[in-house]
Amino acid sequence: MYFPNAFRKSFLPDATLLGVGLASSGSTADLVAGKIGYFDAKTFAALGSTAQASPFILAQGSYFVNDKIGPVHGGYRESLKSKMINPKYVSRLIKVSAKSPVQQVVKVSVNAGLAADSTFRLRVDVKGSPALRLLNHQLYKTVDAYTGCVNTANPSYVKDPVSALLLWKDQINGAILFNQMVSARVYKWVISTSATAIGVAATTTSVTITVTNTSMAVGQRVIGTGIPANAFITALVSTTGIVVTYPTQSVAPTISATVSVKAFTDVYTEAGTVAYIPGTGANQTANTAASAGVATGLTSSAYSASADATSFTYTENPFLEITVGYLETKFGGCSTHLGTFTPTDKYDLEPLIVYASVKDESGDPCFSSSFVANSAVVSASNPYLSSHGVQVQAPSQAQGSGETVLRELILDGRYLQNAFPDSSRVESIRMREIEGDPAYLKVDRTALYDKVLILHNVPRFYNPSGHFDNDQYLIVINVPAGTSTSALTTFITSSCTAAGNSVSLETY
Repeated sequence: MYFPNAFRKSFLPDATLLGVGLASSGSTADLVAGKIGYFDAKTFAALGSTAQASPFILAQGSYFVNDKIGPVHGGYRESLKSKMINPKYVSRLIKVSAKSPVQQVVKVSVNAGLAADSTFRLRVDVKGSPALRLLNHQLYKTVDAYTGCVNTANPSYVKDPVSALLLWKDQINGAILFNQMVSARVYKWVISTSATAIGVAATTTSVTITVTNTSMAVGQRVIGTGIPANAFITALVSTTGIVVTYPTQSVAPTISATVSVKAFTDVYTEAGTVAYIPGTGANQTANTAASAGVATGLTSSAYSASADATSFTYTENPFLEITVGYLETKFGGCSTHLGTFTPTDKYDLEPLIVYASVKDESGDPCFSSSFVANSAVVSASNPYLSSHGVQVQAPSQAQGSGETVLRELILDGRYLQNAFPDSSRVESIRMREIEGDPAYLKVDRTALYDKVLILHNVPRFYNPSGHFDNDQYLIVINVPAGTSTSALTTFITSSCTAAGNSVSLETY
C-alpha cells in the first residue's frame, strides 16, 4: 500500500430497488439504473442471496442514460463494480446508522428568594465552529439582574427570583448576534402527576399520555423520564389525556407506561407572545419565537412578580432554560447539474456548546446563593461543566449527512478518473453539465443516509520487496436512513461463514 488507509469505493443504490431485493438473475450487463447485487467474480452472473465461499464482486447499475457522449467518449452505461471480494479475506462488516443532530439544552435553576438591592450576573459562553466562523472568536455575554430596592416595611424580606430569570432571558434574546445562536425561556412549575396508561406508544414527534390530573392545559411544558427536551402539551385528547409534541427525534423515545410527569408554564415579561416549540421549525434558528416552529397553543400573559416575603419555597424549582439553535449559510445548486455547488463549500456538523455560570457582584462563580449549583463532575457523559448550568439535553453531531455523502461520491469518482469540473471558469460549469454523473443528483443534501461498510483485503502472495502485503479496500454503500440493508449484510456474513471466516455485523 502507498498509504495506511483502505482504498475506498462508494455506492449509491436505488433504495426502492434494494427493498425488492438483490439482483438474482442475469449478469452485470442486465442491471437497471441503481440496482445492486453480488455477482460471480469470473462469469459476472447474479448470485442473488445464496452464500458464496468463492470470490464475488458487488455491482450497481449505472445511472447514466446514454452510453456515449459524442463520437469518442463512451462506456458510461457500464455498471459500477467493486474489486474482487474473497470472503476469506473480509475483515469487518459495519452498519452505521444515520443520526439527526441534537441541540444542547442547559438550564439554570433557583430554589429560594434573592437578596434585595443585589445584582446577580449570568455569564453565558457559546463555543463551537459556527461562533468562531462568525466572529473569529468564541461568543460570550454577561447579563445582569438587579433585584430591586430593600423592602421598606421589612428590610429582611427577599425578592421573587423569577423576576431575575426574566431579566436574564430578555437580555439574552435581545442581544444582537447572540440571539442567533441561543434562545432563552423561563419556566415555572404548575403541577406534577403520574401516568395511568397501560402502554405509551411514542413516535419521533409526539406521544399521547393518559394522566391522573385534569389541571394540565395546552401550552404547558412537560418534563418526565424518557420525554425529550422541549416537549409541550399541544392538545387535550379527553379530560385525562394529553398530546405531547417535541422536536423530531432520530428514534422514537422509550417512555414508561407509568412515567411521572411535571408540567411547567412559560413566564414572560410581556403579554401576547405566541410560544413555539424550539427545534421544530423547517427553518429553525435560535430565535424560536420568530421562526416557523410548532406553536404550543399558548398566548402569554405578563408575569406578575410575587410580593416580597420572608422566604420562597417551591415544589419544583423555576428555571431559565437556554436552547442552542444555529442555521448556517448554505449554497445550493441553481441548475439540474449542481450548478454553483463546489465540494469546498462549508457545511457544519459540529454542535454549539453552552456554558452558563451565575456570578455575584465580585465575579465569583462559586459563591453560595439561591441559584442551584451544578454538582456534577466532568465525565464522558457530562463534559460541559459550568458552575450553575445543568445540561438537560446533550448535544450530538449529525451522522450520515447528505452533504458528506455527495462529497464522498465525488472524491471516489475522481480516483476513478471521473471528472467533476470545479473552478470559477464558466467552462467548468458547462463541462459539469455535459459530463455530470446523474448519481450526484440522486443525493438529497438535506437528508440523512445509513452506511454499510465492507472492509476486505486483496493479498499479494508474491512481492519483490520480500514482504507479504495486503491492500485494504473499503466498500461503502449509502442508503437513505431507515432503508433495510439486511440483504446486503446477510449475504456477506453467510458467505464468510461458508469460507470459514467468522465475521459478524458491527452496528454503530
